[in-house]
Amino acid sequence: MVIKKEHAQALERLLADEEAQKPYTPLEEVDEPTFVELELAGLARFSTPVRLVPTYLGREVAFVLRELYEQGPQARSEREDEVQGEVVVLEGRGLSRPEDWPEGWRWIGSEVIAMLDAAERAGRVGPAAVEALMERGLAVRVRDRETKKEYVRLSDAGRRMLELYREAEPGLEIDAELAEAVRKLPLGPAPASELPTPAHDEQRLEAMRLVAYSLPNSDVFAFTALGQAVKKALSSGGWGKGDVFTSDLLWALADYVDTGEATEAGLATLQELGYVGPAGELLPAGEWALEALRLWQGGVREEVWSFALEAEEAEVLEQIAKQWQKASETNPEERPTFEVLRRAMIDRKVAEYKALVEKYGRKLDEMPQKFRLIAERFQGAQDLARWYDENFDLREALLSLESFSLIETGEDEKGKEVFYLTDWGEYVLEDQRANRRDVSATAVKAITMTRKSFSASSLAWWQEAHEQGLVGSAEPTRSGLLYAQLAEHAERLPHLSRYELMVFHVVPARGMSEEEVYAALEKKLDRERIRWALEKLEARHLIDRLPDGNVVETRAGELLDRALAGVPEGFGNPVNPVIFRLLEALRAVGSLYVKEKRVRILPRNLKEALEYSGLPKEVFDDALEAARAAGLVGRSALNEAGLLLLEAAEAMNPGEEVHGLVELE
Repeated sequence: MVIKKEHAQALERLLADEEAQKPYTPLEEVDEPTFVELELAGLARFSTPVRLVPTYLGREVAFVLRELYEQGPQARSEREDEVQGEVVVLEGRGLSRPEDWPEGWRWIGSEVIAMLDAAERAGRVGPAAVEALMERGLAVRVRDRETKKEYVRLSDAGRRMLELYREAEPGLEIDAELAEAVRKLPLGPAPASELPTPAHDEQRLEAMRLVAYSLPNSDVFAFTALGQAVKKALSSGGWGKGDVFTSDLLWALADYVDTGEATEAGLATLQELGYVGPAGELLPAGEWALEALRLWQGGVREEVWSFALEAEEAEVLEQIAKQWQKASETNPEERPTFEVLRRAMIDRKVAEYKALVEKYGRKLDEMPQKFRLIAERFQGAQDLARWYDENFDLREALLSLESFSLIETGEDEKGKEVFYLTDWGEYVLEDQRANRRDVSATAVKAITMTRKSFSASSLAWWQEAHEQGLVGSAEPTRSGLLYAQLAEHAERLPHLSRYELMVFHVVPARGMSEEEVYAALEKKLDRERIRWALEKLEARHLIDRLPDGNVVETRAGELLDRALAGVPEGFGNPVNPVIFRLLEALRAVGSLYVKEKRVRILPRNLKEALEYSGLPKEVFDDALEAARAAGLVGRSALNEAGLLLLEAAEAMNPGEEVHGLVELE
């Protein structure tokens, strides 16, 4: 949905003619490209080939605009009668008439819809969207009468426009000329300034929800989930003249695939366009066309999934692989137990920091801040093993890696705890060997958030992804596709470090900005530790950092919040993959008491639970003790908090198979 000056004027003309009881508006009275864009957005329609009328939604949008015109563009200050529920309206604005809008200014576009959606989720407008929504009349500044706090929230017009956007049913109509433009456009995310497409073509694509732009200033462009499927279909099909990709063609293709029947002319058309082969078989372009039909009918993803990895965790992956290689080639005792890994990592880090100190000499202040303090401690260290333990947390790294299904804890034939790389771990290790670096959740989101119908990465997130090698100049790299796949397909297991728990406790379900999180914790944690806690919490799908600067809890986060309500601050690893495996095992062997919200476990069931978990006995016993200390398990039962944690674990992952549209070839 795109509404600029010409669209607003056209909607007003259509509504005025209807109110004057004219049966229609002649086509010559409305600029045809403008009308086409309104039609594709579901706001206007042809009553005959030359007669135009507004749809119900188009009429409602025109009414919203009229109400804003009546209020005028100037800010309105506080009035006693402007009380809405629990808040007093301090400032609100209307809108000037379209003839006074700057040329090219967008009252509504995908970037504005993204702002409205984020504000609704957070319960208030985020810092990046305040001015943009206020100047459009879509937000108001209010004061809570009880707390006396001021904030900006959606106005009635803002809420109504979001409702209308969700109710609209955009069209799907691509002719040969537009299809060629789609083929030439980059997949995105990409800087919008580099797009060569004429404005009318871009607006047609946006009206059909095939492309989206970033908030607040449309700096970044990307094909949406639907747009990606359409682009894939048109990359190997849709060749011809006239209309080559329309809803009618897609329904005809779906009917043919379902029934195996089609008229001779209909089948010939599908074959000419490259959706069906000469023998009647479905071609790749046809498969993507059917995926586009599914998404067009409402299959676009609502949630965004992400992933995060620190470079030091990649070093642990490398060391696990090396130890297994040593164990198979030279010494079976060198398999990666915790102590073997710890000794190897001490040697690795000592060598690394010795080289850094030699490189910088007396100029340690020129060293990147991330390494400087540790290097200074290294210079004065008398016990290097102790220096390693005080500056690096190997156990935490192992738990974090397992929480993203990159490794798995198991036991060898002697019953010792050992660590195995999973298939995902092998893929990540291969990528990190080529380019060792941090991978942030926001950088991965720059790719995965395009799965929604109106979202493109913010400029800052795109820059992160570009710096980390996840996107090139205009499309995801192979590395970016790997981490996007991992985000959407690898199983997440519950895990919170001590620092992540501190940050997690600060974030409410809604109503807080990311900068407010930093401010709340600045006296307890340094900024870099807070940043990485947020990265990991988002990658675990416990929080969602919205592009307008707000941060909210996901459903999984809200469930885990309830599960950990009784855990004291500073409790180390109150939940981790090992504890999760323990709880799963206890639930599997115990008896559920629904009214009591607990699973009772008889003493004789513990042996069965140990076997079910696949954990070494010592690890199982330690996890059971930790779970009891965290209030997840009682003396003989898995209690309500433990059950809530298991429910949160389910919500941390897609409830069904997520079909990625941008996949590794």
